[in-house]
Amino acid sequence: MGAKNKIERYIKTWEQKGYSNGIPDDAPSELEKRGLVPSYRMICITLMRNPHNLEKLGIAREKCKIYSDLKRAELIRKGKLKNDNQLKINFYEKER
Repeated sequence: MGAKNKIERYIKTWEQKGYSNGIPDDAPSELEKRGLVPSYRMICITLMRNPHNLEKLGIAREKCKIYSDLKRAELIRKGKLKNDNQLKINFYEKER
């Protein structure tokens, strides 16, 4: 999902939370930093700092499926997670 779609979703979410006339251009900076109010100023600051992940707007990064599979395999290997038979790749055995 691109930055444009994430920002549109951010604006729609705040409009549903009570900003039906649109979000303001700016708001008290202390409230913006805590994520309690939206503003276009916060969107601009976030885009200038790092337009790829938009974490300052409260948008979580998308998790990589490969990382999740590797982490699950590691937990199974350590015995902290039962093998659910869905993960059939064994990353830790050497090929013969």
